[in-house]
Amino acid sequence: MTASRVTPLGRDALIELSLTPLFTGMAEADLLSLLAGAQSEAHPDGDLLFAKGQPASHFFVVLDGHVEVFVEEGGRRSVVEVAKRPAVLGEAALFMDRRYGTSARVVGYAKVLVVPAEPFLQALDARFDLAIRMLGSMSIRLRGLIGQIGQLKMKSTAQRLAGFLLGLTKKTEGPAVVRFPYDKRLAAETLGMTAESLSRALARLALLGIESRPDNVVAIADLVALRDFCVEEGAE
Repeated sequence: MTASRVTPLGRDALIELSLTPLFTGMAEADLLSLLAGAQSEAHPDGDLLFAKGQPASHFFVVLDGHVEVFVEEGGRRSVVEVAKRPAVLGEAALFMDRRYGTSARVVGYAKVLVVPAEPFLQALDARFDLAIRMLGSMSIRLRGLIGQIGQLKMKSTAQRLAGFLLGLTKKTEGPAVVRFPYDKRLAAETLGMTAESLSRALARLALLGIESRPDNVVAIADLVALRDFCVEEGAE
């Protein structure tokens, strides 16, 4: 793992962390105890944060950007998720065999908080309430992944792509212009489809006023119509 910029944990980072589900509402003294030795790191595209099977000496909190979480078996790669703020990565390994069960690679750019495992686990041993909070955060993330699996099984490729596009804007009605946050190949893998299937899904969504433009830009004519399509029952 390499980092383009390493910054000691300061007050700005503590403020950022207080907005993440894992640390929401936690007193500053508790945060400092849990995050002893933690550092904020900025990583360029392609940096490997950790690899499957490596000893889990740290876990990571995504503060900005995107991180691809994936597994490789028999020369084939499968994308588990593309994590963004405020995702916590690698923490499950601390409570299992202390080895990472997946790999994580930076996509484009990412700013992450790197938290040493040993001081964190020692703090948890002394504070049962913090351990419960940690388990709760892991459960929330697990439910999110289960929800993603459900979407992959129950929705058509066009519906899955529609939901992805809706997640790229904060607007709820009217038109919108959005941009894929990473390349379409990775977006396709995240949505459980091939790049060719994604192209076909975009063509199908054109009937709803979706226009694919250069530089990974997509224009949405009517957000309400797209949302209605996304929740319709039925498959391809």
